[in-house]
Amino acid sequence: MTYLSGKADKKRKNISYITYGIIFVILVIFWGFFKKGIYTVIEPAVVSSSVVKSSFGFFPEFMRTYITSHKALVQRGKELEVEIEKLENSLAAKDAVIREYTLALGASSKDGEDTSKNTNLPLVMYPLFQDSTHLYSTVLLSRGFKDGITVGDMVFVRGRQAVCTIKEVYAATSLCSLLTASSVATEGVTASSSIALSLVGRGGYYLANITRDTPVTVGETVYLTSDPSMSLGTVTFVSNNNQDTSWYVFVKGAYNPVTSAVFYVHK
Repeated sequence: MTYLSGKADKKRKNISYITYGIIFVILVIFWGFFKKGIYTVIEPAVVSSSVVKSSFGFFPEFMRTYITSHKALVQRGKELEVEIEKLENSLAAKDAVIREYTLALGASSKDGEDTSKNTNLPLVMYPLFQDSTHLYSTVLLSRGFKDGITVGDMVFVRGRQAVCTIKEVYAATSLCSLLTASSVATEGVTASSSIALSLVGRGGYYLANITRDTPVTVGETVYLTSDPSMSLGTVTFVSNNNQDTSWYVFVKGAYNPVTSAVFYVHK
């Protein structure tokens, strides 16, 4: 019985091999015909799998690039921001020279006047400490007398916007008193009509009192009288009450304790 059973299994295997062989030969002979029909059926699946594979292949690459390059991109962004601020400072200085030249066309210039002052590259400083109770009063900066800082130096932020004057100087740091600090007086002049404004700090902005009907407009820039190459801020509101003999002008200063991260001074 065992002999017959083994013989039957061998016969079935031979039949299977022959069947597979015949199928293989048929596929080889008629492959061109079968291929067109098979591809028509499986094409959607092939396309879908390719899209999915591409998606999965792209995602890890994106993540890898993000992780490895994020730090470098952040650093590069900071470097570019500093360069932009330097260009803004240079542009503001050149604009001031142009304004002075334009005004000089209609009047005699002073003998020996140097209209190219403050066009050199300024010294960069960073805020070190700000008392939370005096955010609009003083700021401690990262330069001191070893860097050439002296009491009275005017400090500005991007675009040559004056924000404070050096009040105290130490070896490696200096304390700067903000122009917008309460009760601090600063002389300014409007850009459009050269109207003098006696500005008084009110903690983040300036307040000026002007004669009624003085042509000061909202949105115009106010410049520092002692150095017109620097701006003090922008007129944001004029209380033009016709019942009053004088009006109040509100000027928003450039200093912001949250965003003012880089300061400059000319030495």
